[in-house]
Amino acid sequence: MYYLTRNNYYHTASLRNELCIDNGTMDENTEKESIPKLFGKNVQKFRKKAGLTQEQLSIKLQISQKHLSIIETGTQFASAQLIGKIAEVLNVSPALLFGGYEHEVNYEQANATAYLLEQFIQSQLKTVHLRLNNIEAKLNQLTNTEPFPYLK
Repeated sequence: MYYLTRNNYYHTASLRNELCIDNGTMDENTEKESIPKLFGKNVQKFRKKAGLTQEQLSIKLQISQKHLSIIETGTQFASAQLIGKIAEVLNVSPALLFGGYEHEVNYEQANATAYLLEQFIQSQLKTVHLRLNNIEAKLNQLTNTEPFPYLK
């Protein structure tokens, strides 16, 4: 959740899910974190997950290590172009850098589900084909004509 105040934007870990606008004050129970700090923490998290040091990442991004350090601490915010470059180098979506969610894919389960879905579709197609054949036979009895060529 994000709070919009006169002075800053804040992300909160509270369970409320609406966008709140206030007059610069938040309840004392609300944990607040500025968006640049949240972004910086996530850059650091994904950098470490990728097994990169600040120096290695800064070289790949073509920025100074000090600039990367300032971004990771949330002191300074990255430009839109740099955000895209960071996401690309760390192989994550930009949304994850802003606190979005990762979705792990279980490919074995996805393949099993796809197989079952394919089997279901095939059985439904067989049922439809049988019903069309029955309709064709009844129409042939009523009209004493040849079967419809497109149903063969």
